[in-house]
Amino acid sequence: MVYIPKGLSLLVDIDSTPILSAVVVEGALIIPPSSNPNHLRTFDAHYVMVRAGYFEAGTEQFPYSSKLIITMHSNISSPELPIFGNKVIAMYNGVLDLHGIPRNPTWTSLEKTANIGDSSITLMRDVDWKVNEKIVLAPTGYYNDEVDERIIIAIDRTIPNKPVLTLD
Repeated sequence: MVYIPKGLSLLVDIDSTPILSAVVVEGALIIPPSSNPNHLRTFDAHYVMVRAGYFEAGTEQFPYSSKLIITMHSNISSPELPIFGNKVIAMYNGVLDLHGIPRNPTWTSLEKTANIGDSSITLMRDVDWKVNEKIVLAPTGYYNDEVDERIIIAIDRTIPNKPVLTLD
């Protein structure tokens, strides 16, 4: 267990944490970005409880500018924090400040329906997305489990404001 008492701060500036059992934040837990935008940090825990404390990975004024993966570990049979459950970042009178570099737009519509097995899609408007980023194709039906996660492997911007993404 990691306990950060009121008035103290923990700066997590290592590349990868071990899987932490529980993190209780009454002070501040800060994950700073690297100066390298491609640098990856990972933060792994079963439970994080922020009690009148502060958890930061980027702020609105200074967004997180490198890569960060926060993974919560547990399963259906793991013990639960009362009210919050398990596999959770729980907030109790605390502040959670998670800000990455703003993206515009964060979502858009497709020019036409994507069919199973399609390796490219045409978007309705231009985006600032990049090669090697992951996107999620949402279903048009009622079943949320029909989403498809894909990696962008190429972007063709030949047609103005109608990029064609080639997907893995």
